Amino acid sequence: MATGNICIFGSSSNNIDRKYIDAACETGALLAENGLGMVFGGGAVGLMGAAAEGAYAGGGRIIGVIPEKLNKPGIASAHCTELIVTRDMFERKSTMENLADAYIALPGGFGTLDEITEVLALKQLGYIEGQIVILNIDGFFDGLLAQFESCVANGFTNRRYLGLYKTVTTPLEAIEAIRGYVPEEMPDKIKEALMYHEQSSQSE
Repeated sequence: MATGNICIFGSSSNNIDRKYIDAACETGALLAENGLGMVFGGGAVGLMGAAAEGAYAGGGRIIGVIPEKLNKPGIASAHCTELIVTRDMFERKSTMENLADAYIALPGGFGTLDEITEVLALKQLGYIEGQIVILNIDGFFDGLLAQFESCVANGFTNRRYLGLYKTVTTPLEAIEAIRGYVPEEMPDKIKEALMYHEQSSQSE
């Protein structure tokens, strides 16, 4: 059985379709069932809260990371095994990233999109190594995935970097993607930049 901590990104809004809440709860329950700890933003509402409830019901390890500004009754989850309070959002993200062995992105808004793109950039540069799973429930992330394809088509991103993440459609597939993860060798972005600089210098 796999071990480690899985970081969950997801919405803090309750004003969403029940299918997203159910999927988040199932994701948390599957983490607990598979002996995987959950690291998340510490919120009691939205998909964060639903995932924590699922993990809590299954007896899982739950580490919440919340900025002190949001550490208020009704906002912070009461289901955390451990609650870490940070100075701000920047420290919150870095703490979650440092605690995690892999990442699952549930649907969400600006904050979730920020978290997804940050871990992709960190993995691209070799700062993190774990699996990144985008849980594309009912096509929620289709637009984002199309934007990634556009980055490739227009030369902004090497196509091989699309291998930085795995797209799935169900919570069970997300867990399977983590348990079966085999790191893929990616282009060395720093080396690519140095080569480009060298070629540009020679052509001047």
